[in-house]
Amino acid sequence: MHKRLAIALATAATLAACNQDPTGVTTSEVMLAQNAQLIARDVANSTRATHEGWVRRLLDTLRTTDDPEARAFLAQARDYGAQARAAYEAGDREAAREFARLAFRSVLSAVIEIYPNAPERTGLAVDNAISRIETFLGDREAPRIRRILEHVEGLRTEADAALAAGDKVTALALNVRGMQILHRLVEHVRDNHRDHDEIADSEMQGVSL
Repeated sequence: MHKRLAIALATAATLAACNQDPTGVTTSEVMLAQNAQLIARDVANSTRATHEGWVRRLLDTLRTTDDPEARAFLAQARDYGAQARAAYEAGDREAAREFARLAFRSVLSAVIEIYPNAPERTGLAVDNAISRIETFLGDREAPRIRRILEHVEGLRTEADAALAAGDKVTALALNVRGMQILHRLVEHVRDNHRDHDEIADSEMQGVSL
């Protein structure tokens, strides 16, 4: 995957999916979001249960350990990334997004090959972040933050259902998406993003292999 492609896709997604309403969020809620984001990042840093964290761990492991299946998934991811770049340069953004999605899932497959419990560990980290943020908020007025937390909780429910059905890749994809949203909570709250999922996925697809 190529960082310039991901940035371009993220920019396009942001322009299409975000509606900035500077009068709709209070300064106090933005400040609460800043503190809540620090909580999420503290959880992410301590667990490394983010997409970037898993990728870095995967690449570090493969420097000293041979795993043909994981390497095959990474080769597949790079191939999809090349196809995404070609499609984007040809002006076919829909195809570029689809190839980028496939590349993303191939990377997650490689992670799971090395770390089979990655979906569960990431889910627990997201749950921990949500719990700590909710405790921090208490009964304060923070409607945008609470809507985002509800959305991430919905992703967690979907992830658990996917895991129960044996689809570990989808489970991990949903869990790292939830963590990414919390990891960038301030932007989602301040800019009133309408499509948290697409923005989070585009940001994660910018992680270099």
